[in-house]
Amino acid sequence: MEENTIYTWKFLDEKQRGAFWYIIAISVMIWLVFWWILTRQYWLSIVVLLASGLAFYLENNSQKEIEVKVTTLWISIINTFYEYSKINSFSFIYNRENAVYLRLYLNKKWIKVVNLQVDNKICEDLKQILPNFINEEKDGDLTFTEKLISFLKL
Repeated sequence: MEENTIYTWKFLDEKQRGAFWYIIAISVMIWLVFWWILTRQYWLSIVVLLASGLAFYLENNSQKEIEVKVTTLWISIINTFYEYSKINSFSFIYNRENAVYLRLYLNKKWIKVVNLQVDNKICEDLKQILPNFINEEKDGDLTFTEKLISFLKL
């Protein structure tokens, strides 16, 4: 079977963090390390340092622009292919009346959900295309946790 691209879009996956955000984050990290050293929980300070370093590394080495392709065989995100047989369903997530994410529910072992940024136009276009390949679930709203993560720019 031949792959035919049906729809494509790109979005920026870049957090707009200022110097103040980084000052607060580094201060919290240093405070936690200092506290755990004082309470003789050295292993927790090592875990915080390793997690912070890993997060910083992943943030600075990830792609800023994400390209998504919907084809007749799969959905391609950058260079990762999700065949329709590996996707249980999809839904659109809204923040008030504005579409925010296309949420793909996967039947993979480690990755269960993939969120792709969309806007209202992309959402309307995909609502015509995707039900031909995947089951559609009821549209949802951002959860409190997702709103908090967005607010904190995590």
